[in-house]
Amino acid sequence: MTDPLTWQFWQQWTTAPRPSDVLLSLQHSGQLALLPELAALQETPQDPHWHPEGNVWVHTLHVCNQAADISRRDSLNPQQQEELLLAALCHDLGKPATTVFEQGRWKAPGHPAAGVPVTAQFLQKIQAPAQHIATVLPLVAEHLVHASPALGHKAIRRLLARLHPAPLTQLIRLIEADLGGRPPLPAGLPLAVKKFAAAALTVAATSPPQPPAEVPPPLILGRHLIKLGYQPAPWFKQILKTCETAQRQGAFQNENQALSWLRQLLETSPPNSQPSILPPQ
Repeated sequence: MTDPLTWQFWQQWTTAPRPSDVLLSLQHSGQLALLPELAALQETPQDPHWHPEGNVWVHTLHVCNQAADISRRDSLNPQQQEELLLAALCHDLGKPATTVFEQGRWKAPGHPAAGVPVTAQFLQKIQAPAQHIATVLPLVAEHLVHASPALGHKAIRRLLARLHPAPLTQLIRLIEADLGGRPPLPAGLPLAVKKFAAAALTVAATSPPQPPAEVPPPLILGRHLIKLGYQPAPWFKQILKTCETAQRQGAFQNENQALSWLRQLLETSPPNSQPSILPPQ
């Protein structure tokens, strides 16, 4: 496990007994600087009332360990384990951009949504499979949904639609890992969150299948990549899937915003195969 910019590194990381040990080795070796999305967590403070464990980086270390324990407890298959560990790693990537000090406390309003594009960039950079990206992004976006006012049947149905293709069970595991990653506060789900989880699982199990929600056409297509000078290549599929998932999670709303987001993605996470650039037209 030497190159943190490869999927092989992170795939092996998801099987580590204590994922935090690997992350700390990246930090101590200086390799964490290769991943600014993670490095920024080291300098992001949190309110000690809710996070007595320390800053966002320290919290993330604990959450990843909790996710590994939950994966073993629930006997997750490799794909499920990889997706849960990646969601644990990325769940607070929106905090560096949103953290403010107000009324004597550190807060990070809107950090789940802000973390979606950062997570997409990070997962693209480490060459994560497209299916993993599609699953992890909605988990990041919804990891604080349990803190919303009491959710009724319709609200839970809308949540299930937003989560797709991520399973509700994975969201509940992520919430458990998140809440458990705040020592010395106790691990496990508080009673209120258990009630939310039970209600959501009941709705998911008893609701009749719904017709697929109308999905807006993707704003980023292959022609946009070609217009930027890239020749069609196999990596197009993964980039387009990442953009489609980010659009579904609200990262951009129109073509101009989408193109700006795409350029940023390509700058921070260059295509894996180093595609040929077409000559200027």
